[in-house]
Amino acid sequence: MDTPDRLFSSNEILNILSLSPLATAIYTTEKLIIQTANNAMIGYWGKDKSVIGQLFEEAVPELRGQPFLDLLKKVWRTGENYKAVDTAATLRINGELKTSYFDFTYEAIKNEQGEVYCILHTATDVTERNRHQKVIKDSEEPEQQLNNDIVSIHEELTATNEELAISQNDLKELNFQLETKIESRTRALAESENRLKSMVMTSPIGMTILRGYDLVVEIANHQMLEIWNRREDEIVGKKLMDVFPDLVDQPFPEYLKSVLDTGKKVAMPESAVIITKPGNADKLLYVDFSYDPLFDTEGRCVAIMATVIDVSDKVVSRRAIERSEKEQQALNEELSATNEELASANEELITANEELAETQQSLKDILVRLSDSEVKFRASVEQAPVAIGVFSTRDMIIESANEMILQLWGKTSVIIGLPLAIALPELDGQPFLQLLDNVFTSGRTYYGNEAKVSLVRNGILGDYYFDFIYKAIKDSYGDVTSIMVIAVEVTEQMKARNELQKAEQMLRLSLEAANIGTWSIDPETNSLRTTPRLRELFGYDPDKEMTFDEAIAEVTDEYRDKILTEIDNAIKTGGDYDFTYTMRRFNDGKIIWLRSLGKVTNDEAGNMESFSGVVMDITEQKEDELRKNDFIGMVSHELKTPLTSLSAIVQMLAGKARSSNDNFTAVALDKAYTQARRMSSMINGFLNISRLESGKININKQKFKLDELLREMIDETLLTAASHLITLQTVKALTVYADQDKIGSVISNLLSNAVKYSERGTTINVNCSVENNQAIVSVKDTGLGIKPQDIDKIFDRYYRIENNNTRHISGFGIGLYLSAEIVQRHNGKIWVESEIDKGSTFYFSLPLG
Repeated sequence: MDTPDRLFSSNEILNILSLSPLATAIYTTEKLIIQTANNAMIGYWGKDKSVIGQLFEEAVPELRGQPFLDLLKKVWRTGENYKAVDTAATLRINGELKTSYFDFTYEAIKNEQGEVYCILHTATDVTERNRHQKVIKDSEEPEQQLNNDIVSIHEELTATNEELAISQNDLKELNFQLETKIESRTRALAESENRLKSMVMTSPIGMTILRGYDLVVEIANHQMLEIWNRREDEIVGKKLMDVFPDLVDQPFPEYLKSVLDTGKKVAMPESAVIITKPGNADKLLYVDFSYDPLFDTEGRCVAIMATVIDVSDKVVSRRAIERSEKEQQALNEELSATNEELASANEELITANEELAETQQSLKDILVRLSDSEVKFRASVEQAPVAIGVFSTRDMIIESANEMILQLWGKTSVIIGLPLAIALPELDGQPFLQLLDNVFTSGRTYYGNEAKVSLVRNGILGDYYFDFIYKAIKDSYGDVTSIMVIAVEVTEQMKARNELQKAEQMLRLSLEAANIGTWSIDPETNSLRTTPRLRELFGYDPDKEMTFDEAIAEVTDEYRDKILTEIDNAIKTGGDYDFTYTMRRFNDGKIIWLRSLGKVTNDEAGNMESFSGVVMDITEQKEDELRKNDFIGMVSHELKTPLTSLSAIVQMLAGKARSSNDNFTAVALDKAYTQARRMSSMINGFLNISRLESGKININKQKFKLDELLREMIDETLLTAASHLITLQTVKALTVYADQDKIGSVISNLLSNAVKYSERGTTINVNCSVENNQAIVSVKDTGLGIKPQDIDKIFDRYYRIENNNTRHISGFGIGLYLSAEIVQRHNGKIWVESEIDKGSTFYFSLPLG
C-alpha cells in the first residue's frame, strides 16, 4: 500500500533532534527524501544544510555502490529496523573521498495503522575505536606495553560504550517522542505552550491566555493581575465572564468571540474598560490591547493570547491638556468676536449660498449634456470640475471615480473595481447604500442637500456635509445599468453657518460680560462716544465722557501719529480698522497694550454712516510674547556655542578622513556638516526674530559691494545645493550703505527657498539692477509657484504654504518674515511675482548712498 507523503516542518522536528548527542536524520517517502538532519549527521556526510529536502542518493552520491541505499529501501518496504556496527563508509569530506567507520541504526517509524511514514537514522563515528583495534593487532611492543595499551583501549571502549548506551537511551527517548507525536499531535505543542506560558509570566506588560469559547483563564502574569485587581487564585482556571460578569455590557466578549470564530487578530488602542471587584468601587481604565489567536495542529483557533497595556495616565493627561487647550482657544475666539467678523461671516455665507446655487445648476447642466459615448463619458468624469463617480450593477461596483470624489471619500484609486460597501465600510448603518438601491430599482433621480456623512479620512472617522445627486443611467431598453453620483462638499458652509450663529450669540454675551470696551465716532461732529468699560480700560472716570483728543493724547509717542493715520485711512477708504498700540492709563500712568478694531459703515449714497468698533486690553498677551521671545533668544544663544564646536569638529574629522583616503567617512561627515549649517541657520533665524520683536536687533550699516556679496552667497549656497545651477546675470560694481551680514542673510534665504521649492537640475537666475536710485535684487526659480491667495501672507511670521507638494519640505516660516523685517528696516521693499507650476521671482530693493 502506498503511504501518503507526510512532510514535517524542519523547524518543528529540529528542536527535538538538536537535543540528541547522536548524529540523526529523518527520511520520508520511498524515494528517501531527507526531511531533516542535525548538524552532527550533516557533518558526517561532509555537506551543509542545503541537502535537506533532497533525495538521499542525490545529496550524498558517493554512497551509490555502497550497501546503505539498499538497506534503507528494505527497511521502508518491510518495516523492520536495521542495526550495524563498525561499518565502513566512504564519504567525500572537503573534496576528498575518505573512509570512516560507523555504528548506526535505521528505525522504521510507523503511524497508528502500522504503515511506515519515515525512517529515523542515527549514527556514531567509531573510526578511532577501529584504529585502536588495528594498533592492538599490529603491535610488536613488549607484553607489558601491550597490556597497558589494552587496558587503555578497554577504558576508552568502556567510555565509548557508556556514551553509546546514553545515546541509545536518547534514541529511545527520541523515538518515544516521535511516536507520541503520531498518537496525539496536541502533545507536541506542550513544550511550545510551556515556553509561551514562560514568556507570558516574564513579560513586563499584562498578558494572559484564555482557552476555548468559555474563555477559561489558563495563565495570567503579575501585570495582568494588577490590571484586573485580582489575585491569581481568584481567576486562574475560571471562566473570564464568571469573574468579570460586568464585561457583558462591554465590547470585549464580542472581540474575543470574533478572534475564536475567524482566527484573526483584534487590536484596539486606548479602549475604555470598567473593572469591578466586590466591595470596591468600579475602576475605569484605558488600555491598549491585542487579542492574538493560538492554533492547534489542525489549524483551529483554540485559545487567545491577550496582551494589555494600561495607558490610563497617558490618556487622562492628554485629554486634560486637550480640554485645557480647547477651553483656552474658545476663550480667545470669544474675546476676538467683533462686528466686523459677523459682517464678514454673513458675506461669506451669502457668497457660499450663491456658489452652491451655481454649483447645483452646473451639476444639472452636466447631467443634461452627458454624451452616450463611453469614451467621452469617462473623459468627462475624469476632467469634471466637480466630484463624480459611477457605480455599476446592484452591488454598486465602483466603475469610475475622478480625483475630486476620491479626495472627498479620503481614498485612492485602488478602490476602483470594489463594491462601494467594501471600499467605504463606514457607510454601514448610514442611509446612502439603501438610497442607491432605491434609485437602481426605481430609476428616479435622488437629490440630497446638506446631508451628513461619516467618512474615514487620513485614518480618522469624521462627520462631513454634502449636496449630492444620484442619477440612474439607463441602457437603450430603459433598464438601469449604473448610477452616477455627483457631490459637492458643503462642510465649510455648514460650519460657517454654525459659526455665524455661535458668533452672534457669543457677541451678545461678550459685550455684556467680557473685558471689552466699545466706541463710535460721529461722522458729522467727529465726537467720540465710549462705553463705561472702555473708559475703565483707559483708567478714565467711567461716569464721565472722554473726548477724542483726550484719548489720543494718552497714546505713547511712537504710536500716536500711526493711529491717527490708520483712523484717517479707514474713514477715507471705507475699509476696516485694526491697530495695536500702547498708551498710558489716565489714573496711574501705567503703560498698557491695546488692540482696537473698527469698521466704517456707509449709507446707500456712499457716505459714512458710522465708524464703530471695540477695544481690548492685550497687555498680558504681549508680555507673554515678550517672555516667549526672551526664552527663544536665550535657548537659541545657548545652542549656538555647542553647535559651532560640533561643526568645527566635523570639519576637522572630514579633513582627517580625506587625508587617510576614507571617502565614505568624509562624505558622511560632509553631510553632517551640511545639516549642522542648516541647524545653525535656523537657530540664527529664531535668535534674530527674538531680537527683532524685543527691539534688540541692531542694523550696523556700512558701505560694501553688493555685487561681491551676491557672488559670495551664491558660492556658499552651492556648497550645500550642488543639485541646482545658480547663475548671476552680468552685474556692474554696485556699492550700497547697509548691514552687510543681514543683507547677506536675506540673499541666502531667498536662494535657499528657490532650491527647496524647485526641482533638482533646474536653473536659478539671480540679477541685480538699479532703478530710481534703488538697487533691486531678484532671485528667479522655475519651481512650484505660489497661489495668489498666499502671496499676501507669504511674508507673515510662521506662515507656510501647506499642500501635498510642500509637506516634505522642512521649515518654520521664519525666513521670509525675517527677510522682510530686515529690508523694511533699511527703508527698502520686498515682494514676489509668481505663477503656479511656472515658478516665482522674489525681489527686494535697497536705497543707494
